[in-house]
Order: sequence, then structure tokens, then C-alpha cells
Amino acid sequence: MHISEDRISHLAHKVYDKLWRDDLADFSDERLALDCIKGAIGGFFSVLEQVDSAVRTKLSSYSHAKVPGSREWEILYQKFYAEELAKRKW
Repeated sequence: MHISEDRISHLAHKVYDKLWRDDLADFSDERLALDCIKGAIGGFFSVLEQVDSAVRTKLSSYSHAKVPGSREWEILYQKFYAEELAKRKW
């Protein structure tokens, strides 16, 4: 899953606004806080993208290649996705 920089920025602003509005955090430097939130969101989606790539590579290496989108492919994808997340301790 690829997420654009604009979407990450949008999500970061939503998180920032929610934290500020609910009085959960005070930020002395708004720019720095937004950059930290963007970094965390970007890192999160980066790991998910790496997991997705690893799973797709594993599925394509099968001698009897499964058709992406088929029921069998989806079941294996979900199984390998969960295994890859567990391997990375997520």
C-alpha cells in the first residue's frame, strides 16, 4: 500500500488537531510536532509496504502461481501477511 505525502500530511494535521483540541498535549513548536507525527505515520506505512512487498514476493515464488485476487491467493496473502507481521513483532 502506497500512501502519498499529501495524505500523510492530512493525517498528521488530523492527529495534531485532535491532540490539541482534546487538551492531550501542548506543543511549543507546531512545525516540529507535525514533522514528528508525519514521521511516525510515514514509518508505519513504510513497514506495511515492506510487509506487503515481502508477501507478494513469496506468493509469486510459488511453482503453482496463484492468481492475484482469487480466493486461494487472498487466503494465502492474509496468512503470510500475519506471519510476516509476527516475524517483525508487530
